[in-house]
Amino acid sequence: GVAEGLPWAPYSFDGLFFAGAVQLVLGRWDDVLATAAHAHKATSPATSPAIAAVLRGLEVTVAAGRGRPDAAALAQSLRGLWPDDGMIALYAAGAELEMAEQRADVAAALGTYEHAVAVLGPMWRELFQARLRLAALTLGVLGTAARTQSAAERSAAREPAEALLADGRRVVAYYKEEGLVFGPETQAWIRRLEAEHLRWRWLAQVDPPELDGLRDAWEETQARFAEFGHLHEVARVRIRLAEVLRGAGDAEAARATAELARAAAQTLGAEPLLAELSALALIAAGSASAPGNRQEAPDDVPAPERLTPRETEILALVAQGRSNGEIGKQLFIATKTVSVHVSNILAKLGAASRTEAAALARRRGLLD
Repeated sequence: GVAEGLPWAPYSFDGLFFAGAVQLVLGRWDDVLATAAHAHKATSPATSPAIAAVLRGLEVTVAAGRGRPDAAALAQSLRGLWPDDGMIALYAAGAELEMAEQRADVAAALGTYEHAVAVLGPMWRELFQARLRLAALTLGVLGTAARTQSAAERSAAREPAEALLADGRRVVAYYKEEGLVFGPETQAWIRRLEAEHLRWRWLAQVDPPELDGLRDAWEETQARFAEFGHLHEVARVRIRLAEVLRGAGDAEAARATAELARAAAQTLGAEPLLAELSALALIAAGSASAPGNRQEAPDDVPAPERLTPRETEILALVAQGRSNGEIGKQLFIATKTVSVHVSNILAKLGAASRTEAAALARRRGLLD
């Protein structure tokens, strides 16, 4: 139909859209953009704006994943069309959640989730299947934000975090009762939902999970997403897993996992993922092309003042206002061990207090 000049005929359009959806999962993002480009050819007055917007939903997903400057404006242009077609709402909501993840913007993520449910619930059904994915993605934003939130903010996030977990679990329970057999995609998101909630509890230090359960959850999630084959989500899951592995003290496994994520992110052109890997110091400086890579300590910093990777990690948590007890729970080490590390950090930086150490480290480029 496309070859015959009839891209908006039913079968032609379905073919275009599903081709783009498959390309998106496989990580063939340039092909997605080529497919979505048909939307920009929809100049005929007879062409429904919603039809073209379905393809632009694929485009905005790639734009958000690559951190394109126009992604937010493109997503906003689709907002008014969400009620016209569920696929517009679904893909645009996913893109908005991706951008909220990059900014660690909890309010934006919760707003997007609530709006998507309000639009898609009446259109499809209250417990539509994709609600599981949206709940897991929103929980991920809460976990990412917890890295830098105050204790009060982390405590306040408990109610929405538990509500999102409950929403996702209700979706799973509903379709189990319906006798639905879950395929690889749903299986992956079922595990991701649980893993994201454990991650939030870990980073927020609200009823933090045991190390074994946290690690097992993310390793199983990685396996399920690798089976599903969604390249971008596999990369993000591996970043999450690498962070857990490093927190558990398994630096070698963390580096290997992060390297797999880096390779996928570079294939996709997913600059935000590369920036996250650098910001978390999960890959060596200079190995990612994204801006904001963590730099080595400046050459004018004397060698004795250079911090070990573990000390840098602890200093970052100190700078966030975490107590020694909280840091110990997050890194799965004894509070006394944290105290020793903090004393060493203060001595190396020549700082009299934790606040001064954080300020000195920032001035010297030791912290982002």
